[in-house]
Amino acid sequence: MTAAQNKYWASLANEVMPIPKQFLAGLEPVFWLSGTTELRFPVELHRPLADYFQHCITRQPSDLRSHVRRIFLAYEFESRADLYAALIDLFLALGRHGHPLRTRLLELAKPRLEEGQYAFLRQSLGTGLSISPACNVTGSLLSQGVAGHTNLIKPAPEAAPEAVRDPLLEAREYLEYCQLDEARELLERAVLAQPERRELHQELLDIYRLTRDKTNFAKMHHKLAGIAHPMPDAWQLLAESFRGSDG
Repeated sequence: MTAAQNKYWASLANEVMPIPKQFLAGLEPVFWLSGTTELRFPVELHRPLADYFQHCITRQPSDLRSHVRRIFLAYEFESRADLYAALIDLFLALGRHGHPLRTRLLELAKPRLEEGQYAFLRQSLGTGLSISPACNVTGSLLSQGVAGHTNLIKPAPEAAPEAVRDPLLEAREYLEYCQLDEARELLERAVLAQPERRELHQELLDIYRLTRDKTNFAKMHHKLAGIAHPMPDAWQLLAESFRGSDG
């Protein structure tokens, strides 16, 4: 792994979580992990957390935080088989969505994957993965069937119908992983397409406010002024706040 990759990987994670007292008291992870944002954990927590994240993913395959934490665990402990299985499950859970997240994690995990494993996941970045009833990747939670090979998981065809997702939920997934530009662009498109949804406006305005993004705010304000739908008052309030900060 290059120095740049090491630095980038470290930038994604917080400092290693200290061993919680609840763990030492024998409590299950669900009782001491809730509400934390850490992605890296001390070696003593590896096994109980690996089991816990697998349980979370089996129960709710769309739990992206558990997917990413599971990938970090496998990466930290240099378990190639576990790392590949965790990446496979993330790709299966996201389908054709979450391209930036899938790309980022795959590139950072590349040095600890076999060449064929990396190439297989790389070629599926654009199309996503579909699940064959006969496929199985050792350690994967979301693939199905008996023992087999990775070539039984086929890239989803380009023409396959794509499920419509709520742009608000998708934007919040981006925000959870600090992908502010992706969230902003998605919400800008969604607000123009569905100007009656006030929660979309509010989420977008929160991003402008957080990032002090006056340029994109002004562009979007102009676009909304040109459509036949009234803007929520929150737009005017933020405009006044931006003008006040310039004074």
